[in-house]
Parts: sequence; C-alpha cells; structure tokens
Amino acid sequence: MIQLPPARLVLAGQWLVQTLIAACLLVPPASADVTDSGIDYAHGYAFLSTPARPADFEYFDYANPDAPKGGRIRLPQMGNWDNFNSVAERGRLAAGMSFWGRDENLLYDSLMVPALDEPATYYGSLAEGIAVADDWSWIAFRLREGAYWHDGEPITVDDVLFSFNAYKAHGGPSIRSAFGYYNIERINDREFRFLIPPPFRGDPNLPLRLGAMLVMPKHYWEAEGNDISRTTVKPPLGSGPYRVSDYSIGRWVEYERVENYWGRDLPINRGKYNFDRVKYDYFRDDQIQTEAVKGNVVDLHVENVSTTWYSSYNIPAVDQGHLKKIELELDRPAGLWWPIFWNLEQPRFQDIRVRKALWLLNDFDWFNKRAYGYWGHATSFFHASELASSGLPGELELELLWPLREQIPETVFETPYSPQPNTGAGWSRDNLIEARRLFMEAGWEIRDGKMTHTETGEHFHIRFVAVSPALAATFIPISRLLERLGITSSIKAPEISNWLYRMRSGDFDAGAIAWSPTYTPSLAIKNAFLSTEADKDYSSNWSNLQDPAIDALIAAILNAPTWDEYVAAIRAFDRVMLHNYYWIPMMSKTKHAIAYWDRFGRPENLRLSRLAHTDLWWFDAEKDREVRIFTGDD
Repeated sequence: MIQLPPARLVLAGQWLVQTLIAACLLVPPASADVTDSGIDYAHGYAFLSTPARPADFEYFDYANPDAPKGGRIRLPQMGNWDNFNSVAERGRLAAGMSFWGRDENLLYDSLMVPALDEPATYYGSLAEGIAVADDWSWIAFRLREGAYWHDGEPITVDDVLFSFNAYKAHGGPSIRSAFGYYNIERINDREFRFLIPPPFRGDPNLPLRLGAMLVMPKHYWEAEGNDISRTTVKPPLGSGPYRVSDYSIGRWVEYERVENYWGRDLPINRGKYNFDRVKYDYFRDDQIQTEAVKGNVVDLHVENVSTTWYSSYNIPAVDQGHLKKIELELDRPAGLWWPIFWNLEQPRFQDIRVRKALWLLNDFDWFNKRAYGYWGHATSFFHASELASSGLPGELELELLWPLREQIPETVFETPYSPQPNTGAGWSRDNLIEARRLFMEAGWEIRDGKMTHTETGEHFHIRFVAVSPALAATFIPISRLLERLGITSSIKAPEISNWLYRMRSGDFDAGAIAWSPTYTPSLAIKNAFLSTEADKDYSSNWSNLQDPAIDALIAAILNAPTWDEYVAAIRAFDRVMLHNYYWIPMMSKTKHAIAYWDRFGRPENLRLSRLAHTDLWWFDAEKDREVRIFTGDD
C-alpha cells in the first residue's frame, strides 16, 4: 500500500497562495500534455493533495496483474430490483449498475476511477486527462482514443454531453444536486469542459464528482423504443468490462465478461474484472443470505449480524477450511452503523429536549456485550478517522461556530460530546429520571401510565421502521425502555421496496440507515442533511432535517480551500449534529466480516477504502475442485 504524507502537512499554512498551489497540483508540468486547445492536462486529480502515482504507472499495487481470467462468482443482494436504467429517478436499480460506486458498476465506464489505497485520488478511465482553470471557472477533460461501446461504435464527446444533460433533466435528486448547477460545452472532438458558476468555484471535491460521471451511449438511448427518462428491464448497451447476459426480474441478474473490452489493458484495469461471469442473487434479509452462503447457493457474504458471525458458522465446511471467515478493516472513516434517526418533520421531534431524552435511553455497552464485543462505540459521524470531532472546538472550528452561537446548543462550546452515562446493565435509573424530566420540560407528562402531551392530549407513540428483521431486533431494547416512560412503539421490517418508499415519503417516526462516509463526504453530507434536500421527492434527507446552522456548516465544507479548513468544517458540522441529538450514534462497523467459499484467489492483507471483492479476486480452478469434492458436486 502506498504511504502518503497527511494532506494537512502538505497544505497547512498555504491559504495565501491557494491559487498557485492549485495550479501546480492539478497540472504537474512533468506529466502535462498540451493539445491544440491550449489546455494542459494531468493524468489524475487528488483532493487537496497530489496523486501518488506517476502518469506512466503500470497497475494499481493492490491488484494482481497476473490474475487469470475465468470462472464465476455468485454474490448476494437484499430485496429485489426492477430497473436497468442508471439515470431514471424511479425504480430499484439492478446490482452491478451503481451510479456512484464505480467499482460496483460493471456495465458502464466513468471519466475517472478512484485509487482504493489513496484517500481521495482519481485516475483517468474514459478521460485520459483532466485540467482545472486557475480561477476554477471550468473543469476540462480529454477523452481517450480507441474507447468504444459494446456494439463497436466509438465513445465520443457527444455521448458525454448527452449523458450530462440527461442527468440534469431526468436524474434522481442526488444526481441532479451533483450536476444541476453546471453546464457543459464541447471544445473539439476529444475535449470538453464543465462551466462552473461563480458560487461553486473553488470546490476541490468538484473534479472528483464530475470525474465519477458515467457516460451513456447517445445513439442507443435516442433510438426508437428507448427512453432514458424511464425505467426499463431491457438490458441497455454499455461500454464496461461486463454486459448483462441473463436475468430474472427481481430475483437475480448475471453479467458476462466482454472479451474485447476496450479498457482491459489500461493500468487502472490490469488485474481486475477477472471472472467470466458475475451473478447477483436477491434474498429477503441477512439471515437468509447467511444460510445461502452456508448452503453453497452464493459464494460470498458480508455478515452484518454479529451474533450470527460468532454462533452460526459452526459447520463442517468452516471446520475443514472450505468456507473461509475473514475480518477486514477499511481505510476510511468507520462512520455510523445503522443509527436511529427521527422524522424531524413531526413537531414533537423538533424539540431538542425530546431528542435528548430519547438519546439517553440507549445503552450501547449492554448491547455490545451480547454482540461479542464486535462493534465499535460510535462517538462521531466520522468515527475512527481524522474527520471526527473530539474534545472542545479548535481555533479553526470556532471561527465557523462562533457566528452561529445563537443557533446551536451552548454545549457545543462547553462540553465535549460523550456517550450516554450507562453502566452496561441494560438500563440506567438515573437516565430514565433525567429523560422524564426533559419530557416534562417539553410539555409531556405520564397520565394513566402513558406519556401524554399536556396541551393536545397526544399520546407519544413511535413507529420504528427497519430494513430487515435483524435490524428490527436491535430496536427491541430501546422499545422496552420506552415502555418504562409510558411511550408505546411498534417495530416493522417491511419488504425492502416498501421500506425504501416509507423512508423517502416520511411514513415513519424512527428509521435507520448506514452512514459510511469517505474522506471526501461533501456531496453525501449535502444530500443527506441540507435543508433544500428535505422536500425533494426521492431525496436522501430522510430525517427531513432543516437547520440553518447545519446549512451554513455544509457551505463551509463545500468551500474549504485547504485540508485543515476542510477538516475543521467537517468537525464543526459533526459537533453540531451530535449536540442536537438528531441521530442516536450507536454502533460503528470498524471491521467487516466476510464468509466465502475457498475457490478464489485474492490480494492478501489489504486495507482499502472499499470492500472490492468482485473486481479484484480471481477464480482458482484447483481450489474450486477441492470445494466441489467436499460439497459432492465434483
């Protein structure tokens, strides 16, 4: 793994020469190439830093360039699917076609791809070069020669322009918010640039966002019978390493490797995409996925239920080494693992006293004892990383927080955030007493054993909605403590499409979602917490959060000119979120448990920014034969 100097050491104290540094970092003279347009292009872009790899690097160090091609891998998914169109707002996209996760998209190529062992660096894929204007008024890319669609047609600038305009017109909220403020123009047959309005110039995350854009085939989507604005179950034309070979709507989808894939020999792709076939099977929940991997129905399962990981794999396949169990750590913030959040559209949850009272009821220590100590105790939205806030605000944070002092809790300045004062016994009498006091201050009292609003007579009832029965089970301890305060609750784990609809439409009181940020979480923060996102259909702001102070801190994150100021803005945002008790931080997934059948080769001892198994592993025929002998399939 490449070792990089902390970005803060590279950029600290350089604010006064920001423009000069940006020009040097984005356009390294040694690797720049001048075209007829007069624009100098670099082979990669690093967020507030410099790419670690030179322009002539041969392959990513974490890939095996000699990995053999062949075989297949079967991967599980949860829920169902009904859409092959990555652009359409509606529908549930089939696995293997993720818009934002480039390593999770097998069908399409993007302009650039991330290096999984660098904090936030992208290298050219469809684009062989990137350049940023000195004043950030535009970001330009140059297409590679020789890139083509699966039907043999060349990939052109017209395809890029078509794709970008389609995203702006027909994409979901997260896509439109990423691209909607910018325009695009052709420079020549190989070059184009995005035009950046003045309010958005200087955002160092923007080149990454634009570079991650998938490119769609204009001639395919403009053909009769194809509509890029609508969902479809007709496999579309792609350009990537795989094409859809077969599928059953909602149940499974299988991809086959494209032998003449145009990008197979690029340094970014050497040693990747090794399986001839990749199949995704859909299951109802985590428990069924566990049984599927134990039953050799799928080849790999990322286990998300700690008790299952420690108690349900005592089977001969594991004992004899044919079914492997490994634990991996990621080189990124651990974040929050399915924390509870409240529907802030409801007046009762808008009172910070109510939210703090509910926060006091959670006893993570008791829960984790019953989970074999598997989970980390989350104390930040960016847990276990440099982005996490701790102690009291530093000087750079105070510059952001002090002007907002009338809009944020005083505790932000006075008291470091710490978890609930629990004993690990499952409940705390002192916490219950304090929670009841807070409810009374907020206008609630217990009447006839029920928590009731003193003016409206409303009975306090909470509808918990979970993505799976396993997650629903984690809500049971807090629901039992709610009963002690006279608060009734219900816990539902509907079919995943219905769960998604309820989260998006606000048909819940308490929900949960995995918050797993990267080292460049600007767009994710904006989509999930900015006020303007709350009222949009299909928004990612499921908690309906609308807080002017949070909006101001998000703006500071988006506009931070240096790494130090960027980290300070995220930490300030983190503090205000924690001290407002909008979400209940509970678990943090600091390690990832994977069970897989030992029929594959894989790079060893890697700590990357993603669990990249599909694109980095390879099929081992000799190991597969041993597994088949064990399972009786030989």
